[in-house]
Amino acid sequence: MNLRPARSWVPFACASTLSFLAYRTLFASEWYYALLWLLAGLSAVFAARLLLQTGFRAWPVAATAVGLLVGQWWLVEALILRAFWRLNGFAP
Repeated sequence: MNLRPARSWVPFACASTLSFLAYRTLFASEWYYALLWLLAGLSAVFAARLLLQTGFRAWPVAATAVGLLVGQWWLVEALILRAFWRLNGFAP
């Protein structure tokens, strides 16, 4: 029985979980965005490695996309906000 693909999910899940927890709890620290960017980079590297190991089948791609979406929600929010500002400007 090959446990290698199952073990390769652990670093990705940990990086995504730590990123989510840092986003929700460490917002008052001075190194908040540096930590979030570091964890986003780690999540991306682990996700790429994971997809290369498991192949680009439907379930690994979907699980990786959900993990990145949940773990990097701060980045998704920032990108959506920038897109709205660029398209419509900012008005209350």
